[in-house]
Parts: sequence; C-alpha cells; structure tokens
Amino acid sequence: MRVTEASGKNLDEAIESGLKTLRVRQNEVEYELISEAEDEVKIKMEVKEPRQHLLEVTKFILESCGFRPNINIAKDDKGFYVNIKTRHADAILIGKKGETLWALQYIITRLIKRFHPNLKILVDVSGYRMRRTNFLKKKAEAIARIVLQTGREMALDPLTKREQQIVESKLSEIKGVKLYSIGKGASKNVIIAPNDESK
Repeated sequence: MRVTEASGKNLDEAIESGLKTLRVRQNEVEYELISEAEDEVKIKMEVKEPRQHLLEVTKFILESCGFRPNINIAKDDKGFYVNIKTRHADAILIGKKGETLWALQYIITRLIKRFHPNLKILVDVSGYRMRRTNFLKKKAEAIARIVLQTGREMALDPLTKREQQIVESKLSEIKGVKLYSIGKGASKNVIIAPNDESK
C-alpha cells in the first residue's frame, strides 16, 4: 500500500500535494492530520485498502463512460472477483465474444496494480464470464466424448484465444483427445481430434 506525507498552507493544499505525489484522485485515498500550525498543515495520506480502492476505480471508469453500475466485489483464494451489473447496458460492457469485457479487465488491472502489484482481479459483467466458461467446458467435454466414440474429428465454433485456453484446460483432463487449429484470425478453426498417441 502506498503512503506519503504531505504539507501545505492549509488542508486543501496539503491534500492536493499528497494526491499529486501518489497520482490518484481524492476518493481513492484516506488521510489523517499530523499537525496543524498557523502557516502549515501536515497530513499522512494512503491509498485505500484493496477492496475499497478496486471499487472506487471500477466505479470511476464506468461512470465516466456514462454507465450507472452496481458493483459487487467478492474475495476468495484466487483473488478479487468484480461483478458489474447495469440496468440496460450489460451487453455493451461485454461486447462481441467478451472483447469489451477483456479490455475493461485490462484497464482496471493496470490501474490497481500500480498500488497493489500482487493483487489478482477477475472482472465480470452479470456473471457472463462464469456462464461462458461453464458452457465452453461442457461443450468441449461433450464433443470430446463423441470424438472418442466415433474416432472422428469435430470442429468447434470459432473461439477467441482465451476461450481456446479454457477448452484446452478442460480437454487436458480427458485422455484420448487432442486440440489443434487450422487457419488464422477470424477464419481460424479449432478441432478436437483423437489422440493417436494414446493407442
């Protein structure tokens, strides 16, 4: 956590000085008065604890873009899970195949890691990421079972790089199948095939 001491002719100047040093906005920090004289005020300023800081940053980004979000933050062994809900704009925040959501994740993570470098963050919108991950795992498993039964390759719908990683992770748990891809970019096809090496 970043901490600094700042001073000024009055409290407002001291706060402004501290904010410039930490390079944050006022709602991202907490401060306490150290001393107050006629011509100088000293304060101690520190960035808020991770959960509160994460909430403030996420809220600021979304409200600056015109959204009115309801933000829920949960913590587990893997880190912080930020689930964002809006009244009518969830689809906009998710974007095509989750691309906007990944961009949002990147921005929030970069801003937070300036002060909490080891913090792990997963950003979601109305549970989309969780639903999509579960869907991909179940679909990959179902297709893998068909491939094992028939001995024939089967193609998946086009996947993003991150979605392909989810599928690869699931298939690593199933013996006898492998994953490979053909083509590049949007025309890239992902194939589940029997693993000849397992015979």
